[in-house]
Amino acid sequence: MKRRETNIFSIAFLDLLSGALGAVIILYVAVPKSKTQDPKITEIKAKEGHARDLNVESKVDMKSDRDAKFNELEELKENVSNLSEIIKQLKEQNNQLTKEKTATAAQIEKLSKKINQTKKTVKKDRDTASLPVDVGFKFKGKKIVFVIDISGSMFQEDKIGQVKAGLKMLITSMNQDFSIDVVSFPDGRSKKHRRLWSKLKPLYPENKRKVYQYLQNLRPYGATPTRDVMEYVLRRYSQATDIVLLSDGAPTRGNTNKMDDIFSVAQIIKNRNYYNIRINTVGVGSDFLSDTNNPKYIFLNRVAKQNNGFFVGF
Repeated sequence: MKRRETNIFSIAFLDLLSGALGAVIILYVAVPKSKTQDPKITEIKAKEGHARDLNVESKVDMKSDRDAKFNELEELKENVSNLSEIIKQLKEQNNQLTKEKTATAAQIEKLSKKINQTKKTVKKDRDTASLPVDVGFKFKGKKIVFVIDISGSMFQEDKIGQVKAGLKMLITSMNQDFSIDVVSFPDGRSKKHRRLWSKLKPLYPENKRKVYQYLQNLRPYGATPTRDVMEYVLRRYSQATDIVLLSDGAPTRGNTNKMDDIFSVAQIIKNRNYYNIRINTVGVGSDFLSDTNNPKYIFLNRVAKQNNGFFVGF
């Protein structure tokens, strides 16, 4: 049998190819690959990286927010604690004020009772007393008619000035519980008397001012028609408790210089006093202090005694 001859060239060429392939494989494994990646993959990876960065930043921001809120919460807790302390102090102050208010109210109530009791006592004393103490004499009641002689002789010794001053002081001391009217006589040549209101009025401040003004305008003139003026007053002021007659002389017949009968006039006054009004008389002038036997002294003293009144001279 004939042996087949081996082709050396073919085996060598195959070895060469094997070696080259092995070298390529080694290079492929050893040397890094530098092939170009797909753009979409690159974009996705970029987005993933950005997202990771955002996530990190978000976590940092969240931590900062938590820290800020924690600090804010701690500050609020401190403020609440401070406010609670302030509220506690205010409550204590309020409780103290409430106690003081209660104590003050009790004191006020106590003082009010004392004041009311004092008012009742004063009112009782005032009702029982006919006139304030500083006047010097007492009235029967508090409805008074003042009858003022303004005859010409009242100009002497400034008698009219003394009467004005005395009455102003007296009326000033009276309170509004008193009701009065003022009648003067004569009223010039033709009229025998003139009055302020023609009725009794309470002594309110405004009425007091009107009385003062009326007194200020009085001027001495004429005679002394005492009979006429007293008959008018007794008829007109039946509700009066007192009449105060202030005069410096004995009565005349109307507005003349003729003297009237003092005993007759005194009796007429008594007879006309139907309502038992107390008639008080005041003699004006030095004659009443030095001579008790002159007609004017006898007349005024007699009128007062017959009508349960007082008589004084000044």
